[in-house]
Amino acid sequence: MNISKKSQILVFNLIILTYLIFVNLELVPVISHPQAGALTGGLVLTNLISNVIPISISLKYRKIKNIKFPNGPHIKPQWLNTPIRVYDNPNYYRNLIGSYNKKRSVIYQWINLITGKMYVGSAWNGSSRLLSYWTPSILRRKYPIYHNINYYGMHNFALAILEDLGTSGSVTKDFILSREQYYLDILFNNYPDLVINLAKVAGSTKGYKHKPDFGLSRLGKLNPMFGVVKSKEFIDMQNRDRSGSNNPLFGKIKSPSTIAKLTKLVYVYNCIDMSLIGVFSTVNCAKNFNMGKDTLTKYIKSGLPYKGKIFSRAKLY
Repeated sequence: MNISKKSQILVFNLIILTYLIFVNLELVPVISHPQAGALTGGLVLTNLISNVIPISISLKYRKIKNIKFPNGPHIKPQWLNTPIRVYDNPNYYRNLIGSYNKKRSVIYQWINLITGKMYVGSAWNGSSRLLSYWTPSILRRKYPIYHNINYYGMHNFALAILEDLGTSGSVTKDFILSREQYYLDILFNNYPDLVINLAKVAGSTKGYKHKPDFGLSRLGKLNPMFGVVKSKEFIDMQNRDRSGSNNPLFGKIKSPSTIAKLTKLVYVYNCIDMSLIGVFSTVNCAKNFNMGKDTLTKYIKSGLPYKGKIFSRAKLY
């Protein structure tokens, strides 16, 4: 059988690649149990193969041929604490990331091995959260960490488990967030130029500002719900699912402190000498002074007197 020179070269390359993979599997370092110790460093051969040929590439480039990703040089990772487990090549250790962190509450850190920028996060179930960084629908979200992974490729990142807090459910969510907050404080205070996180507060995107055109791009006809007419069946279904015992607040009695927080107060003054007449809830104020709610709202906003009285949401004197 005649084999062309190109085919011979292809077969030879496949044999070499198969040999390298076999050697790589034989020499792969042993990873300790999640409760026992740290993950040893990867072999140079492992890193070389996985970095040159990334296992998973960024979403928006998957259908584009001849795309070039940044590929080093890699810096030495800087961890915010001595890690419990380190995955210097997340693509290669993806299955281990899932199995060793399954149903474990963890604090983790991503680091970009090219820029040195860091991201700190927490997870109630480590495997679900960490493996979501390979999920296409998650990577489409417009957050800096996903943008970094899409742009640089997962092969230019390292992952560390800074703390293993125990099995999922053994610690409260508040405790998990408090430990995440500890590392966020270190990150924002000591490495402000290397932060990928959006917010300084754990479990929140407070402080994140949308671009000026964010709201404008969703107004009027640009809104996906613009012109959509809801059917009577849909409206009835929505009302049914939120009424009576189906309402999540059904049967719940609000405490006095909760009612006080929800109550909007109205301060009523005599317009002549500005003496305080009293403080009322919106409903009681309308009843006591024999006025409609819309009329009350009108004079609160305008600040003008109504029947010799000034109505205000804020305490004036």
